[in-house]
Amino acid sequence: MLGGLSFAAIDVETANSARGSVCAIGVSVVREGRRVGDCSWLCRPPRALEFFSGYNVRVHGISASMVVGEPGFGELWPEVVGVVGELPVVAHNAGFDAGAIREACGHSGIAAPEWEFSCSLGLARRQLDLGSYRLPVVAEALGVELRAHHDAGADAAAAADIVLALAARAGVGSLRELEACPEVVRTQYVSRLGSREPGARRGGPRRERRNYFGREELVMPEVTGTDPGHPFYGQTVVFTGDLANFTRQQAWDAVAACGGTPAKNVTRRTTCLVIGDGFSGCDAAAFTTTKARRVVELRGKGHHIEVLDEARFVAYVGSPVSPGGIGKSLDPVGAPRYQWMP
Repeated sequence: MLGGLSFAAIDVETANSARGSVCAIGVSVVREGRRVGDCSWLCRPPRALEFFSGYNVRVHGISASMVVGEPGFGELWPEVVGVVGELPVVAHNAGFDAGAIREACGHSGIAAPEWEFSCSLGLARRQLDLGSYRLPVVAEALGVELRAHHDAGADAAAAADIVLALAARAGVGSLRELEACPEVVRTQYVSRLGSREPGARRGGPRRERRNYFGREELVMPEVTGTDPGHPFYGQTVVFTGDLANFTRQQAWDAVAACGGTPAKNVTRRTTCLVIGDGFSGCDAAAFTTTKARRVVELRGKGHHIEVLDEARFVAYVGSPVSPGGIGKSLDPVGAPRYQWMP
């Protein structure tokens, strides 16, 4: 049944919060329903993005010293393209990998490939009812081996095996058929304010919408915080980049519990931007997303928008499992620690 299933799964790791700072690439080749080859490379990121942040090094274990003798991304990339050839391309959370490759090519002065990505995360969301669709969770649910998460070669191999497992589960023999499979219908109910109640009528049964690049479908929480002294009270808070300690929904819930209103996009009403992906500092211009660029633009027009990194955000709201609870971040002597970054 899987005889017509041929594709290349790809994964990249980055040196810092800039998506184009690619420092490792993994590719797994699948032909006729079988994984037939795995390749992985280290490389130096494009020159403008070649610094290594401590956060990223802790995640994947690749440091600047490890790539000193490796080719630059621009030198290596033709070899990667040669391995992929004319095969369709798959990645887990394809939006990240596609964006990283596109930006790395741009910074290297070479043409980005005209690949149309399929997303193994999105495909898993269609077939599986899981609490998370991160690579390790999906791999475990399908009995797929993940040798070492954030090793580019291991992640690419796991993404390939996830697609094969999903295709076998669905009884289909091509990526096109797999993408056309009906979505799983969740039986949870969602009220207008976002509370999930098994017997609630309001809103009816929720059919989870497909998100091709794997971003969770967010539910606007009820704003419950009543402390006017909290930094997020009365604020409109937007997030960009992934947080290490929170899902996006947990971060939204934390803001609402402190009296703030989370929002998806940066507008003139935005008063705070929280930046993830290991970013450190308060300069939105140092981060490469559309939301960060929009904040820089609005600040230039006189709008006051605070910029926080994840460490500062956690200092304001606590961790999702902190004993003090959301919104009760304390300093070492037990006093509330509420102060905007200057």
